[in-house]
Amino acid sequence: MSDVLVGKGITKTFDDGRQSLLVLQGIDLTIAAGERVCVFGRSGSGKSTLLHILAGLLDADAGEVWVDGTNLTECSSKERAELRNRALGFVYQFHHLLPEFTALENVAMPLLIRGDSTKTATSKAEQTLCEIELQDRMEHLPKQLSGGERLRVAVARAVVGDPQVVLADEPTGSLDADSARRVMELIESVSETLGTAFVIVSHDEASGAFAHRTVRLSEGHIVNDA
Repeated sequence: MSDVLVGKGITKTFDDGRQSLLVLQGIDLTIAAGERVCVFGRSGSGKSTLLHILAGLLDADAGEVWVDGTNLTECSSKERAELRNRALGFVYQFHHLLPEFTALENVAMPLLIRGDSTKTATSKAEQTLCEIELQDRMEHLPKQLSGGERLRVAVARAVVGDPQVVLADEPTGSLDADSARRVMELIESVSETLGTAFVIVSHDEASGAFAHRTVRLSEGHIVNDA
């Protein structure tokens, strides 16, 4: 099984001018194709920071990130953006759907940005929404969807471009227990069907039941759970 995401020696310190806070201390994390990994840790432990560095949205002070065989750390801003669009997908706790666009348009957006035709992007978005049983909600705006439905649209948007790995930042944090379980069941199903890897940072220990492996961030280090 090949590795689709590799972090080597990732170190990050934040300095507010008064004090320095070492958040990540030489993190090593490898994600295999199709693998689902949950990253747990207390608030402020650096989970989101790690996710943003793995996505190339934030620079580490030291270390490397490899995505689908490419050293993201050495890429230009344009190359990073192109690599993210091709190989990475994102799911956020508060979904970040564009409020003025329908569910269908939101899901099609990454493909349009990639340069696909409107016809191709719309067709693939329709197919993806049907696969997650939102075919009756395609023309609804985000404000017309429930919290769980918005998260499902966000998952569809994350996987529509067939990425190697999806990074999910607290995807169930704003949901009740039943909705959270449904979203994690969806992530598991999508991962199994498409062979997509997922890295999920979460406070929700129940999410670990849907992962192949769980790890914890503690005092800047990764500790393997299972």
